[in-house]
Amino acid sequence: MTNSQIRHSIKSGLPFFGVTVKGAVMARYIPFGPVFVWQKNQMMPTPLEGDDLLWWLDATDEDDHES
Repeated sequence: MTNSQIRHSIKSGLPFFGVTVKGAVMARYIPFGPVFVWQKNQMMPTPLEGDDLLWWLDATDEDDHES
């Protein structure tokens, strides 16, 4: 999935499974459920949802461009 498709899936609440351009594996298994991210060999729920999660994704993308 592209980053725009992942962002759309987060906003829509639909299940998805994708990898961001940074290599972060993200998934939502049930409609409107939590979004999970791959950490330490397991899928962990993100502490953020919806627009807050989208803001976090944008912020991490900006951090990569500054380095």
